[in-house]
Amino acid sequence: MNRKLGIGLLSLVAIITAVSVYLTSQLKFDYDFEKFFPKNHPETEFYEKFRNTFETDNDFVIVSLVNNDGIFRQEFLEQVDSLARAMTEIENMLDVISPTDLKEFIRDPFMGTVFAKPLLRIDEPENYSVDSVRIWQSANFIGTFFSRDGKAVAINMKHNQGLSKKACDKISLDVEEALRHFSFDEEHVIGRCLGQRIYVDMMVDELVSFVLISICLTIIFLLVAFRSFWNMLIPVLVVIFSILWTLGIMKLIGKDIDIMLTVLPTIIFIVGMSDSVHILSGYLDELRGGKQKREAIVLAMRKAGLATFLTAFTSAIGFATLIFNRITPISDFGVYTSIGVMLAFVLTYLMLPATLILVPVPRLVKGGIEKDFWSRKLHVGFRLLLRYRRKVMWISLALAGIGVWGITLLHSNNFILEDLEDGHRLKNEFHFLENKFSGARPFEMAVELKAGVRPLDPKVLHELEEIENHLRNDYGVGILLSPVKLMKEAFRTWNGGSEEFHRLPQSEEEIRTVENLLKRKEFRDVFSLVVNEDKHWMRISGKVGDLGRTHYENKNENLALFVAQNTTKNLFDYRLTGTAVLIDLNNTYLTENMLWGLLTSVLIIGVCMAFLFGSFRIGLISLLPNLLPLALVAGIMGFAGINLKISTSIIFGIAFGIAVDDTIHFLAKLKLQLREGRTLPYAIKRTFLTTGKAMVVTSLILCAGFVMLIFSSFMGTFYIGLLIGLTLIIAMVAELTLAPILLLWLYRPRKKK
Repeated sequence: MNRKLGIGLLSLVAIITAVSVYLTSQLKFDYDFEKFFPKNHPETEFYEKFRNTFETDNDFVIVSLVNNDGIFRQEFLEQVDSLARAMTEIENMLDVISPTDLKEFIRDPFMGTVFAKPLLRIDEPENYSVDSVRIWQSANFIGTFFSRDGKAVAINMKHNQGLSKKACDKISLDVEEALRHFSFDEEHVIGRCLGQRIYVDMMVDELVSFVLISICLTIIFLLVAFRSFWNMLIPVLVVIFSILWTLGIMKLIGKDIDIMLTVLPTIIFIVGMSDSVHILSGYLDELRGGKQKREAIVLAMRKAGLATFLTAFTSAIGFATLIFNRITPISDFGVYTSIGVMLAFVLTYLMLPATLILVPVPRLVKGGIEKDFWSRKLHVGFRLLLRYRRKVMWISLALAGIGVWGITLLHSNNFILEDLEDGHRLKNEFHFLENKFSGARPFEMAVELKAGVRPLDPKVLHELEEIENHLRNDYGVGILLSPVKLMKEAFRTWNGGSEEFHRLPQSEEEIRTVENLLKRKEFRDVFSLVVNEDKHWMRISGKVGDLGRTHYENKNENLALFVAQNTTKNLFDYRLTGTAVLIDLNNTYLTENMLWGLLTSVLIIGVCMAFLFGSFRIGLISLLPNLLPLALVAGIMGFAGINLKISTSIIFGIAFGIAVDDTIHFLAKLKLQLREGRTLPYAIKRTFLTTGKAMVVTSLILCAGFVMLIFSSFMGTFYIGLLIGLTLIIAMVAELTLAPILLLWLYRPRKKK
């Protein structure tokens, strides 16, 4: 390559990068947790039909207000009432139900009219004691509008469904602005609008901060390793341009940055550095061997060509195992990280030779230093490895056994807000609602009536009452809304509000009377939330605590057994649905398919290695040093009690695809040494000494880059950083110890004829 061609290539890269910068500036941040629902899955399709028939279970805002002296204080209740009035003025807010607005509906037996009686007379403090007794005697309001300890109330609100991020942000900000005009002992807000805004703000902050930290860490490592400004700058520019090109492609395709893709720039930065480091190491070695600059560049690129392509390819495979996942953000993460890794490879081969031909030879090489710090340490390491190779193998086998033992202790579980660290604002709000009220995890049950069965048939209602009692007493569902509850309330209303009539009507005549009452204007909207006569569907909804998928899997089994034993099969079927069920389904699906993704990655990479190096044994040797770290890290997860979930189940295929890169460089260098006529032991030694430095440097960069992610506020990002970083550092040690020993024992190179 001459200087003119180098300038031309760099100019082309600069033009494409400038366009990518513009496209990247147009990207938006998106957090829509519903995109994590599995595509084209029967449960997802059913939920979409169910919520279109009734309502979504997630478009709500709950504002809880605390008065440490107790809620039955006039000044406090007047502030609550004024705040509720302010909330009704917020754009897109549909319903605002305050404890100060609650009414009891009573039918006048003489006039036949229905009138509303305030449940809590805030303007009459002398009646607070009577009102409080009436409230606490009813199970309808405790845990919904009033806390169990009597020190907090909750304003329950619903907003329009399917709002854009901009509209949701406005609701969230307007709620916070309204609260600033009042003074309460404590204020707690929860809802999708607030959560979405906070998540996106966190995503923006972390994207910027992690990229900047990645650049700083990489600069430090490269300066220490190469002691050259240009040998530091070139790899950094390669990966920065790779990131910009990838983000530009995302914009062209119409993809915004979601919670999974916030770590994409950091991962490309970390992974894309490997090829440049190995080529630069080869370039410096050629210069030390007496080659001129141009010849050194050509030889370094030629010798590293196959290895760098394979490392990019295997890293891309590690991410590509996620592409066929039904969950869109996971699939997109696999697509764009794979693209980014391959772009880093392409840019390495475009920019490195073009830049090296233009910049001066590093001073370190001009000095003719034959043995640097790395060479001395690697010589010592190789001698120790040969001396204790049997002990190394026994230690490796022992560690593998410990890993397998730990794997047996692994459990699969997840929580709604598991992606947030303890102490985070949203998590604190969530826990407050669980402790003081009935929780915030949605519970949705669809009741599908058999053909010819009426929704308000007495047999149906009585069996649903049994189910509802089980849900309340055993399952732990609070804030229940159901046909049975409405029938009981309506029957009491019809009978003048007397508590003795707070039960299901018995006769057909009573049922028809109550049904007619529920279809009146005062009750019609609420009735439509639990009964759809056209589709023969009924709905039971409520809230539960966020106690984990494993907990509710057991509860669901008990519920299924209860329904089977206490209901007849010819009336209705039931089906649990809702956002919480789909989130649990996501995690079940991911963890169950994690093993298949890993096996696919292992198989593809093993076959490629065996084919390209012409030896089944080479394929086996390329796998074993990299499977040990996976087993060991999975075992550590089991011993540490880290559950399998979205963030932890996807790391194994990714980590394997990255970890095998150094093994590929080792094998490629070994192949070149053997072609030059060296014996296997000597070729292994030369490979260990020459490639070892690049392996250590790239592994340290990779590990430091991933470990940096442990400072993320997202626990998913935290676990990706911790577990992949841990895997890579163990893999580096395994590759520098197991690979040479396995090659000495198992590999039989073909003799030249």
